[in-house]
Amino acid sequence: MLDLGKYFSAGEIIEMNYIDAGGHINKYRSQVVEVHENGFIDTLIPIHKRRDIYLRKDAVLKLIVGKEEAIYELKAAVSEKLFGRIPLLRLKVFPEVRKIQRRDFYRLRILRDIGVRLVKDVKGEESDKYTCSLIDISVGGLLFSSRKEFNENDKLEISLNLNNKKLNVHGIIVRRTLNDIYSSSYFYGVKFVNMNEPDKNIISRYIFEEQRKLIKKGLI
Repeated sequence: MLDLGKYFSAGEIIEMNYIDAGGHINKYRSQVVEVHENGFIDTLIPIHKRRDIYLRKDAVLKLIVGKEEAIYELKAAVSEKLFGRIPLLRLKVFPEVRKIQRRDFYRLRILRDIGVRLVKDVKGEESDKYTCSLIDISVGGLLFSSRKEFNENDKLEISLNLNNKKLNVHGIIVRRTLNDIYSSSYFYGVKFVNMNEPDKNIISRYIFEEQRKLIKKGLI
């Protein structure tokens, strides 16, 4: 049985990710209240805009908890709601754990142009390449903005230039949101796919070096 005490402790802040009926990823913050020995934990019901978030019984959540050495992702299902003095969720935690090195989880904010091309499924067919604005990047993916409309699950080829090292990487759009300031543009969250180790190492090294510069300047 999974040792929950290794990943959760009472009073700890965790992130809950929930995919709603429309397929949208909703991110909430909650707090661990109690850790049980039988695979369950009790947490506060997450709140958004001063309202409790409704989560149906058996809804599956992704829990993200940060430790000194790494970020851990675990899945859990809503077992029941406890209506005491403080309403709680009782979650059944699945035994699978995903460990992410902190350097991989860190998203470096960086504003520069990148090239983005939609990858067609039809063999030999290529789409136009668009110049878009990179917002941030991690080893696992990136965020960019563009006036060009793409859709969730679109496959992209992305051209990057990091410290004069040119990369062509592939990714899939996992999130699309409208820019509140410029309503004619969108933010696109991209997850890298099929990335080779040399390209991954270049991105990881670039992020690490930029982090060091920011730390020396006292900016992080």
